Amino acid sequence: MKLKLFGTDGIREIANKYPLTPEMVTRIGTAAAYYLRAKYDNKKHWLCILGKDPRISSDMLANAFVAGITSVGVDVLDLGIMPTPSISYFVEKYKADLGVVISASHNPFEYNGIKFFNKFGEKFSQKEEAILESILFSSYELEKELGLFIGKVYREDKTEEYLDFLSKALSQDLSGLKVALDCANGSTFKVAPLAFKKLKAFVYSYNTNPDGININDKCGSLYPEFISEKVLKIRADLGFAFDGDGDRVVVVDENGKIYSGDKIIALLAKQLNVDKVVLTIMSNFGLEKYFEEKNIKVFRSKVGDREVYYKMKKENAILGGEDSGHIILRNYLKTGDGLLTALIISKIVVETGKSLSELIPNYKEYFQAKDNIKVKNKKDFENYEPYKNFIEKYKNQARFVVRYSGTEPVLRIMVEAEDENLAKDLLERLKNILKNFLEGGQ
Repeated sequence: MKLKLFGTDGIREIANKYPLTPEMVTRIGTAAAYYLRAKYDNKKHWLCILGKDPRISSDMLANAFVAGITSVGVDVLDLGIMPTPSISYFVEKYKADLGVVISASHNPFEYNGIKFFNKFGEKFSQKEEAILESILFSSYELEKELGLFIGKVYREDKTEEYLDFLSKALSQDLSGLKVALDCANGSTFKVAPLAFKKLKAFVYSYNTNPDGININDKCGSLYPEFISEKVLKIRADLGFAFDGDGDRVVVVDENGKIYSGDKIIALLAKQLNVDKVVLTIMSNFGLEKYFEEKNIKVFRSKVGDREVYYKMKKENAILGGEDSGHIILRNYLKTGDGLLTALIISKIVVETGKSLSELIPNYKEYFQAKDNIKVKNKKDFENYEPYKNFIEKYKNQARFVVRYSGTEPVLRIMVEAEDENLAKDLLERLKNILKNFLEGGQ
């Protein structure tokens, strides 16, 4: 079944634009309730745990979703502004039936989205998304409950509980470590500084004053140069930049050097002594070769931390992630957690007594040339003859990844090769071929 609303990571669009209008989100909430009641029909009470990021539209959409799901008898535990991975944790801890996060992650403030977690704390699989959509778009009237059968809403602050979970994951403090944090004016604005302070690190935090519109605004994981400058200025041991909902992180060493997810996965694989790891199709081929040399088996998944997780589950891997900074440590959580990753890296630095620059594995990276093409409609380019001929001609000289974004209206193109000039040249030529197709050429 081809999904109408769900993309790589839940439902995402500009707020107040279909499907993220209050009316539609209320109906999505109602459909979610029917989904739960059908799946767990032996229960009398169902529970959804809800979180959100601080963007201006989050209250509007959260309230709309709550109205829909409670109207069919599902209770809601509303945790307010919390990182996305914390909802996964609390769903499992409290044996809830559903977890929902109102967030658009790294996107600008005008966007928003809905992410779903099942009762196991896992992001909805495509099958679960398809079932929810089949209910949502059915022709049947989704009837509401009356009187005592309407769902209740409970609002609680679970920050301390999440801090306790993170502290226990480390089992030691970070005394003497000096860290700089860029919280992107997002969901980690409170919990990230508190987590490091609880573990006795010296903390310098930035972009911790969300006003609804400054989330991800020239800060956070998409703008790691900001925290790099701060690390050098205050002479910190480490720097971490989170995204808007806290499920990814970019890391900076004591010299201000920026490391994306690939390098962090390499570090964690070495320090955790794993024998297998899951990467996405976007991870550098140089990293795959490095793992092969270390006798670490590599599995590749589609893009998205949800895809990484389910591949990890299938292959029984405890480590996986994306170059974008989604790192999944499956022994702790079933989704990417930027803050947990930052704390684990900090623990490694303290335990070893070495700087991050000394610890990061050194391997030859292939050059990746990347670009995006804005699109109105997602046309099937894979059967376009000039595209197929081009890929076939150069497949032995470069690696190509061409895909539509699941979170933005763009076609993403990546060309990877040992030679930088070759990668750049092939990217431009391929981009022109695809532009011609998307603009009407056949």
